[in-house]
Amino acid sequence: MSDINEQPEKMSEFFNSRATSYDKHMKCNVNNFEEFYQMIAKPIIQTNERIKILDIGCGTGLELKYIFEKAPNAQITGIDISEKMLKLLNDKHKNKAKQINVINDSYLTLDFKENEFDYVVSVMTVHHLLYDTKKELYSKIFKSLNNNGKYIEGDYIVSEEKEKKLLDQYQKQMRKERLIDGLFHIDIPFSIKKQQKLFNEVGYSNFNLIFTDEEAAIYVGVK
Repeated sequence: MSDINEQPEKMSEFFNSRATSYDKHMKCNVNNFEEFYQMIAKPIIQTNERIKILDIGCGTGLELKYIFEKAPNAQITGIDISEKMLKLLNDKHKNKAKQINVINDSYLTLDFKENEFDYVVSVMTVHHLLYDTKKELYSKIFKSLNNNGKYIEGDYIVSEEKEKKLLDQYQKQMRKERLIDGLFHIDIPFSIKKQQKLFNEVGYSNFNLIFTDEEAAIYVGVK
């Protein structure tokens, strides 16, 4: 995770400058990397149908390998603020080019079609957002899902004590630097308790925790 004492970088600049080393970085920093990314796809029902999946903050598409194993004919819409990462994603998945549509934009400001997707996935991307911003995003995701659609999130999680400490530091830095939430790369992961609270407030019918390993977790909400 980022160092709160470092000068914050704009999100797009941060990820564009690290695009070529991103996969290696994640393999070194996510415990049980292979299992984590495999578990992202676990809630997806095995199918040959052309289901629709939205992947927000898709980066280089590390999770797509496992998603296509579960749903080989899936139609993927990937959104990411880093143009360089999206190029790497397309290069990596050339054999699925007709099934992947990438959008170089921010998922915070981009409108999603309502009742459009069978699954929405986010992996290691929303831990940069404050509570209200994240809640607004979760509501937008909820509306974009079909009935009984699933939102799958894999991200960093921390203890309630560490969560409070990081939030306090973040807010001080935001005030000092006069930054805008969601535009700068500063890590503020939440606790499982707060994540569950957010899912409940937005309206997901349950909160299913399917993976934890130190400061990483995967959880699923159903519309």
